[in-house]
Amino acid sequence: MSKFQRLLWSLPALALFMLLSTVLALAEEPAAAATSAEAEVRQAVRDYDQALRKADVAAVERFWASEYTFINARGERLTRDDRLANLRTKRTALDSLAHAPQDERIQLYGDIALYTTLLTLSGRYSGEAQQGQFRALVVWIRRDGRCQQLASQMTPIVAP
Repeated sequence: MSKFQRLLWSLPALALFMLLSTVLALAEEPAAAATSAEAEVRQAVRDYDQALRKADVAAVERFWASEYTFINARGERLTRDDRLANLRTKRTALDSLAHAPQDERIQLYGDIALYTTLLTLSGRYSGEAQQGQFRALVVWIRRDGRCQQLASQMTPIVAP
């Protein structure tokens, strides 16, 4: 077999190799993008928690979308403006706030992320003392190059 014939025989194998390499690279991109998006949400959660603990109204304000809605542990619905007013007047102030990392879940849907966690906290929400464990659900959206909350809810965990 001549060198030319060997080259002709190797071309399909080379083309198949290149095609498989491209397919595998493309298959890894969504996984890498998901990992990056999850990391971005986790960082936003940490930054938000820090701002909330410090009662840094300006920082917290950037995390809440204009249409943000919060359902507190008593089942009351509050707007972004309600929550900001509570922070400014110290009706909302946290002494402690901790997530249970083993209970954190992030589900991605394009630019939307659903974040669930188990929180242990003490402090005040809307002027009422809150202490204990809560299940939290937060809807995050990637908008204007940053993560913002669209909605969140806290549900107290009660002993059976």
